[in-house]
Amino acid sequence: MLSFQSIYDESAEQVLDNSATSLVVLKRAINQGAKKFGAILNREWRTSEKTFGVVADQQYYQMPESSIRMKWITVTVGGIAYPLTEVADYETWQVLNMRSSNKSTVPELYYVRGNDEFGIYPIPSATVASAGRINYERRMRDMVEADYTAGTVTMTVNSATVTGSGTTFTVAMVGRWLNVTTATGDGEWYKISAFTSTTVITLENTYSGATLGSLSYVIGELPDIPEEFHESLVDYACYRYYLRRKDMAFARDMKSAFLESLEECRSNYSSKTGSQYFRPIRLRQGYSRQRRDYKI
Repeated sequence: MLSFQSIYDESAEQVLDNSATSLVVLKRAINQGAKKFGAILNREWRTSEKTFGVVADQQYYQMPESSIRMKWITVTVGGIAYPLTEVADYETWQVLNMRSSNKSTVPELYYVRGNDEFGIYPIPSATVASAGRINYERRMRDMVEADYTAGTVTMTVNSATVTGSGTTFTVAMVGRWLNVTTATGDGEWYKISAFTSTTVITLENTYSGATLGSLSYVIGELPDIPEEFHESLVDYACYRYYLRRKDMAFARDMKSAFLESLEECRSNYSSKTGSQYFRPIRLRQGYSRQRRDYKI
């Protein structure tokens, strides 16, 4: 895997330009390139859930800020989780709400209004804390942080606790990834799940390497795409850089390399089985699959 800093450092090295202005262009392009991978892949593992309280006489609720689209909603009443059915069009939703008996303890339907809120029907007649659960697809966040390597860490086999020495861990590191760079480490990247103090953080999974102290490490942001295509973000960053400089020959080469990787990623991760990256393709009679053209 390549961290965000590794990718933009390599991009700057390839274009022989590490000026502050160019780094801004390269970093922005890396994030754009990652989102183009995300756009062609239906990644169920990027699905998130959040609870919300049902409030008496309140019909509309805010969607999570990180939400791209709603997948499903349930409301738990009396220990039973009731799945709500989506109302697809505004006219039907309006007709429903014209009824006089539009309140109940058990909602049955929901409607997504705009891009930031949803309504439930019938309108709740009672307040119940944390009764609702939203399942949604979250957007890819822009990577912005440089790698963090201060001090050393102690890692314990089969433990998720990381103890630092000379470190200043922060709560902002939750969601980033840690890799022990000392040769005696296991070479794996571990996602950080919790912050305890400036010297203690917790990993999502337990460490599989040997118990050792005084280990060098790196904490960085990783692209939210299959790891074998992290290097392709360098191609996209270089493409945008050369396009900006109107060096069309180099821009075409970098664009071609990126498109090949994009197509390979779609091909490799489109299967429903054996993959977390999947988008179904329906073939009609007489249809022949051809190489797709992507606009970048």
